Amino acid sequence: MSNPTTVAHAAVSGGATIGLGTAIGLGAPSIPAALKHPRTPPTNPSVDYPSGDSDHVSKRTRPMGMSDEVNLPVNVLSATFPGHGHGQAFNAPYDLPKTIMRTLNQDSSPMSMDFYPVQQTILLVGTNVGDIALWEVGSRERLVLRNFKVWDLSACSMPFQAALVKDPGVSVNRVIWSPDGALFGVAYSRHIVQIYSYHGGDEVRQHLEIDAHVGGVNDLAFSHPNKQLCVITCGDDKTIKVGFCQSMDLVF
Repeated sequence: MSNPTTVAHAAVSGGATIGLGTAIGLGAPSIPAALKHPRTPPTNPSVDYPSGDSDHVSKRTRPMGMSDEVNLPVNVLSATFPGHGHGQAFNAPYDLPKTIMRTLNQDSSPMSMDFYPVQQTILLVGTNVGDIALWEVGSRERLVLRNFKVWDLSACSMPFQAALVKDPGVSVNRVIWSPDGALFGVAYSRHIVQIYSYHGGDEVRQHLEIDAHVGGVNDLAFSHPNKQLCVITCGDDKTIKVGFCQSMDLVF
């Protein structure tokens, strides 16, 4: 696009951080062998209600044929999920990160994140002031920082142009990589979606700008049916749109 008109957005410093953890030395917490019951006013003299401080369930009067003691075992079952081998059971819900291993200091509040599908130490981040960033998590290095701007204001709808003049504040609602990592998309709180191409390292190029919805673009996804890349968006105008990428155009 030749000589694009740009609308810049002032950066806002907020000192936001992104913490990434890992599961180290995990173990399931112990589960009490008996359930505790609060004290209940006695209405039946044949039932002995335990104190809330008791660690044992008292014996109670039971109908004929039932045991006086009832054991209530609690089992945590191992579940195998796609991508895990039979020997790699996932013990829900306890195999979760408990130690912060990396903290990334973003200049504004992160709103959406997605890891690069090929090299999963590259993190894409979108913020509440419309900024996008690429982080190398292993080295804590920020590879790319782009402030929000409209690439070609003249190609945007008049309602969008009027909205920007009235209030230039724009937030990122969603960032996401395409399945092969060649592209990533950014859905904004005002009308537009921007698609970038990624060429490794810190090389990011403008690829496609779409005036997709009236109001905010609430979510964004990529699909690849019949070897043809699609972009799916939904917005405040109560519509869902599916577009096919053809070169630098998007056909709805």
